[in-house]
Amino acid sequence: MARASGSRKVARAASMGDVGQQRRIIGFPALVVLIILIGSGVVAIAWSLREAESRPGLSDHWHSAYGVWDCTDNNGEGAFQPIFEGRLNPQGYPYDPEGIHSHSDGLIHVHPFTANAAGEDAIMAKFFESMFVKMDMNGITAAEFGVISAVDAVCDGQPAVMQIVRWSRALTAEAAEPDERIYADFGDVRFKRDGEAFTIALAPRDAVVPLPPTVNDLLGVSPSLVADISQPEGPVEFDDGIDEDVPGVRVEDDG
Repeated sequence: MARASGSRKVARAASMGDVGQQRRIIGFPALVVLIILIGSGVVAIAWSLREAESRPGLSDHWHSAYGVWDCTDNNGEGAFQPIFEGRLNPQGYPYDPEGIHSHSDGLIHVHPFTANAAGEDAIMAKFFESMFVKMDMNGITAAEFGVISAVDAVCDGQPAVMQIVRWSRALTAEAAEPDERIYADFGDVRFKRDGEAFTIALAPRDAVVPLPPTVNDLLGVSPSLVADISQPEGPVEFDDGIDEDVPGVRVEDDG
């Protein structure tokens, strides 16, 4: 009897050992799958960030609205200056060695020809070069309006400085709420997406600088920007309690 009892205990122990081993066998593949999923997620995020940093690419064609604002012009009221006209190359086309230029339309066309103007190298310096513009903290010079000097400039009783004001989504932007203000290293300002707006300005720091006049022209050249003006909150809900006696809009019957 003792021997039989001992045999049962050994069998039970062996059975429990088998269960533990099975649990370990089942748990190990699950852990491997979890590691693979986490790794795949990290790789996807890394690729997404890399893709964002690498744009605009050679297949992109972005547009940004721009304007040059001088707060000392118009008797101190401020005014936009003439847009850049650029130059023509010997073949009669706009001079554009890198693929970032303007067609005298108040828009910056960003479609890199080479890797030297793509991704992190898609910068304002390329635009200035193609339009024969020079800008630093002392002012901006262009053939279309001459020299705008920031030396001893004053507007509204405040010192005026050169700056580039950037709005990420021009079509829904508010002038008083830019995404970024840059006060130095203007040539390093990056083009980050389609549909931006840039006002190159001489104005006091943190002053409200107007959006470029050509903002509304962006939809004509980049129709995909209609997504920027869609309603994120969903469909409009109509009020069912409107008084029926209130006159509505009359629709003429052409028939």
